[in-house]
Amino acid sequence: MDKSKNNIPEPERRAFLKGAGLSVAALMVGGLSLERYAVPKDRSVPVMDNFPLAILEDPSGTPITVSDVEKYAASTTTKTSPILVFNYPLQDEPTFLLALKGVKITTPKTSPSSGFGAVSAGSNAPMDGIIYDSTHNISIIALSGICQHLGCVPPFLDYHPGQNVPFESELIGYKLNGTGATKWPDYGLIYCKCHGSQFNPVWGGRNLYNNGPAASPANHSLPQILLATDSSNHIYAYGINSSNAVIRTHLKYPGGETYGSQVKSEDLTGGTSVVKSSRSTPTTLTYFKGTSPISSGPSTLGVNQVSNSVVLYKTTVVSNSGPWKGTF
Repeated sequence: MDKSKNNIPEPERRAFLKGAGLSVAALMVGGLSLERYAVPKDRSVPVMDNFPLAILEDPSGTPITVSDVEKYAASTTTKTSPILVFNYPLQDEPTFLLALKGVKITTPKTSPSSGFGAVSAGSNAPMDGIIYDSTHNISIIALSGICQHLGCVPPFLDYHPGQNVPFESELIGYKLNGTGATKWPDYGLIYCKCHGSQFNPVWGGRNLYNNGPAASPANHSLPQILLATDSSNHIYAYGINSSNAVIRTHLKYPGGETYGSQVKSEDLTGGTSVVKSSRSTPTTLTYFKGTSPISSGPSTLGVNQVSNSVVLYKTTVVSNSGPWKGTF
């Protein structure tokens, strides 16, 4: 059943996400929890029955393609990278859209805590729900932009590429040319300036990083948003990786279930649905699952449907600089 008719963002949630910076000083001083500001009163009421299938568009309403995003791919030598953000699975829930050049993001065979690094392009299979361009050796991944510690959002949670060590991380011991625990990772980190939580995008859906000079206050990874493409290489979001799925501000019980049967109900409660698209639903989508890309109809992805028909939604990608200037 479609419950997306209420398209007015919930005031308390919008106020938190756009005004999180007002609380940074308090966060740095003490362990003040922002969860009561981040989670609307109606969070136990599902917005829709399943994850939305949403096409990614630029601010003018033009669908974004793989090549559009690849222009801003970061590498081990990148000094600056625009923050690309779209809302998913609900409005006012930011998600990073990252392109990494020279790496194939794969499902790790070992735990991130054991220190595995980037996987070479010739080994293993791409991880479920990423976009991998073998021609240019670029991986595109989407990760929740809500810190899994206390819910801070961009720009306080930000991706810093391999040659960009933020001042705040230097304070805890990271060095650009460091060794061992002080070494800033080759592809950089998603780093939270509120309390220093660290996430490694090269590790995909298991991205919590505790290999540096200070442990990450967050206790689980940024949930990974699943991506697919159509025949024109337009990009779609279609769900959340079940291996680490519930966004921090949706946990009904802190420290509770982050995957399994509660995932869809928890991640679709509170907030407002993304907006319906007037475009036609694609007949076929291509996505990575297992050892090779799969092409199938959208209904096989388990996305939101009304009267047995897949509903197509839309979400806008904005950036702090560069391609699609906007605010988040």
